[in-house]
Amino acid sequence: MKAIQPIQPNVSYIYYIFQPCCGGSVINFQPAVTLLTYTLPHQLLYDSSGIYGDQFGLETGFCYTVSQGVTNDLAFYSSLPTIVNAWMSYTAIGFNDCSPLFGECAQCPDCYLLISCDGSVPSFTTSFDLSAYVGTSVILSSSDFPATCFQVLLNPGTAPCGPSLPLTYIDDCICDCICYSVIATAKNCYYIDCDGNLVSTGQLVGTLVEFCSQTYPIIQGEAFGTFSEVTNNGLCVNGECPVLCYVLEDCDGILADIYTTKVSLGIYAIIGATVIIEGYPDTCWTVTDTVECDCAIDVTVFQYFLDCPTCKGISKYKLTNCDNPGTIVYTSTNLSAYVNQVIIREDCPGCWLVQEVDKIPSDVVITVSFSYINCVECARKYYLLEDCSGLLPDTITYTDLSTYVGSVIKLEYCPETCWSVSTTLDSTNAGIVVFTDLEYTDCDTCLDTLPCICTTVRNDDTSVVSNIYRYLDCDHNVQNFTLAFGETSEKFCMVAWQFYHPTTDYIETFGDCSLDTLVWTCPAPIYPRRSITPGYNSPSCTPDRYEKISCKSAEGYYKQVLYLRYGITDCCAEDANKWFIKKELIDMDAIRDPDYICTIVNPCCPSSPSCNCGTSKTTCNSQ
Repeated sequence: MKAIQPIQPNVSYIYYIFQPCCGGSVINFQPAVTLLTYTLPHQLLYDSSGIYGDQFGLETGFCYTVSQGVTNDLAFYSSLPTIVNAWMSYTAIGFNDCSPLFGECAQCPDCYLLISCDGSVPSFTTSFDLSAYVGTSVILSSSDFPATCFQVLLNPGTAPCGPSLPLTYIDDCICDCICYSVIATAKNCYYIDCDGNLVSTGQLVGTLVEFCSQTYPIIQGEAFGTFSEVTNNGLCVNGECPVLCYVLEDCDGILADIYTTKVSLGIYAIIGATVIIEGYPDTCWTVTDTVECDCAIDVTVFQYFLDCPTCKGISKYKLTNCDNPGTIVYTSTNLSAYVNQVIIREDCPGCWLVQEVDKIPSDVVITVSFSYINCVECARKYYLLEDCSGLLPDTITYTDLSTYVGSVIKLEYCPETCWSVSTTLDSTNAGIVVFTDLEYTDCDTCLDTLPCICTTVRNDDTSVVSNIYRYLDCDHNVQNFTLAFGETSEKFCMVAWQFYHPTTDYIETFGDCSLDTLVWTCPAPIYPRRSITPGYNSPSCTPDRYEKISCKSAEGYYKQVLYLRYGITDCCAEDANKWFIKKELIDMDAIRDPDYICTIVNPCCPSSPSCNCGTSKTTCNSQ
């Protein structure tokens, strides 16, 4: 059982630290009576042949180095176990490592080094039995990492052996042999070459080395993932790195690019450095890798710098006030993007022309708010117009709208849109606008002046399955709907579009909506009617029959014109004559007075029903 210690302030507690000679985590104990006979540090053989057996991770027959620790943490000390055991000592007093390991100690199991092929899992050592996979690549998984392809080797002693972490074999795998460029700040870099051999690069202190490896490099002395630089240069060919090409570009963009396959340029390409090379003492070159070399040459680097400005030296600038040329300030702040332009400063009002100079008598820190092409553009006041409906893009103008800032206006050429007015420093695409004299306090007030229109829209965009639409209803609420291709919306009342597709949509309007019991409604539909009287039809003749005869006769006249003017003969002239006659008959019938009273002049009529004197005559039914 655990020893119960009284609570005493500022008391130091001695405990014992057991380090397995065969690797693994240390185990801490409270002092055991049987250990008091040994002077620590010591190497001990654990013997649990008695009734207690193996305890707390200690294993019979294995050796441990035991040293002494001191703590003021009573809670920590109280949590440590105390074991009753038997010990055998094999080392001299003061000997606190496991070399030599006496013959009575159980031989340590083999230790294995696992290096992931893609670097996704840090390399580690373990005493878990992987003897069947030494020298091969296998996919392993554990509770600490997913299925990963590893190269398995016997631990070469570059790191102490880790615990026997349970591993699960999944399948064999193949690690590609990849060309790596490494720049490190540590002593050694380890990797497995294309033939499966563990290789050390030797000293690597800020230098570049290239090699072909089946695994991600291990940098001795650096934590995983904190390598100075490791670059994947692609697959190796026959165990050799591919020939890499680098392009040198003039920082000023004046001289033509230089191409080279010089291996030593790789370090500058990786860190993004700027160099000065032999033959060009006054030119700074950026180094980047490229795919193809165009007339590659050999180059020699004299100096390198972090970037182009550092290589060229710190630039200096003179700022002249546009309104008062006698007011000048100087700065070393990087204003290269604004040379020969005019800027507005955050710390000082006015417009300032930027010019590059060789020397400056003083140095003022400059913060740029905005830039313009010249002093005239900088001196203007700019106003931002934003569409209240959100449909149209913003407009920037230098027309004087100072009295309308914070209000809403309409433009003469766009009276159906309301624009809110604010100031801006942006001069992008600024121009002149013509606005009405009307001013509105806010967007809602302005939108109330726009008509509420009854509308439908049809999606005619053949390139999409459906389109989204958004509009402001007559109460200025945003409404959304979606239409499939070819689909037409129901009628709705709107003030303005917020989002639609003017190049492909078919929009139809049906007049102004009206407000009926707080609901906006479209006007009743008006159906077109065709008048048939007076003078449109002959008596007892239907409009369809009248139109058919009129159209056929007109077609005949048109064919006559073609014949007389152009000599184009009608194949069915007889048909035309028939329709001419029918047309004359219905026209004559149309001028007959339907109220005329028929007078019988034939004496046969009263006695002969064949006369049909009382029957109205018509030609409408003629064929």
